[in-house]
Amino acid sequence: MKTLTPLIKIDIRRFRLLNLLIKDESKNIFGTFKDRRSGLILKNAMEERIDKLVLITSGNAGYSLGRFAKDSKIKIVCIVDKNLKNSIKNELRKYSKLVEVDLSKKILRPEMVISLARENDEEVIWDVTNGFHEAYEQIIEEIKKIIKPDYIILPVGSGEAFVGLYNGIKKYKLKTRLIGVEVKNKWVSFADKLHTPWTPYRSKIQSILKEGHKIISLDEAGIKTAFKENNKIVDIEPSSSVVFGVLPKLKFEKKDKIILINSGRGLY
Repeated sequence: MKTLTPLIKIDIRRFRLLNLLIKDESKNIFGTFKDRRSGLILKNAMEERIDKLVLITSGNAGYSLGRFAKDSKIKIVCIVDKNLKNSIKNELRKYSKLVEVDLSKKILRPEMVISLARENDEEVIWDVTNGFHEAYEQIIEEIKKIIKPDYIILPVGSGEAFVGLYNGIKKYKLKTRLIGVEVKNKWVSFADKLHTPWTPYRSKIQSILKEGHKIISLDEAGIKTAFKENNKIVDIEPSSSVVFGVLPKLKFEKKDKIILINSGRGLY
């Protein structure tokens, strides 16, 4: 999917940074950088004549994929935590079938995810919860045409986007450092799209960190403060506001070019 989201310079005086910009992914068609992966997934699924796509989602990835698949013959199944907000579940039901599970009690492996979506033995089903990090390389392609940043700060859930941006940095031979922001509480958080007890990207992320990139954990108080102080600056949800929350924890040179990834306004 070809897309282009704006890069906006912002002036937040309390941070005392001269070159602070936001890559505003809320301007994607359905309001989230998950749209990048959804377009790729649907294209591949249609080429392979897949019957059904299933994923574990806190809202944004499932909503985006459901909207993309709306006019196709491909069925979408969203596996959600039973305690997910009813408002989010109701939005997801408009475009997909929901399977509610107590995700605080178990970690679902791919084979279990597929079994929850299966209705008959003839169906060809893909689990698309993870595995589409290449969709995020395009963000780097768009950025490099305007600026070569010293740092990019982004929210980290499963790590899919973190890996994708890293690969983009390598592909275009930039010297940019990634700073990912995760939540301390892996099971439940105000930044509800970022709690990820298990991820297939764990080993890859560890190898990336050895090259000088970072991931910083933000506690619940920090997340809530970041959202409260910055949700009027750009169209964000709690999970995307975390990029503001780590700025006071970091030391930059005034001349450093820093890009915050607003992952989107999302469902919350």
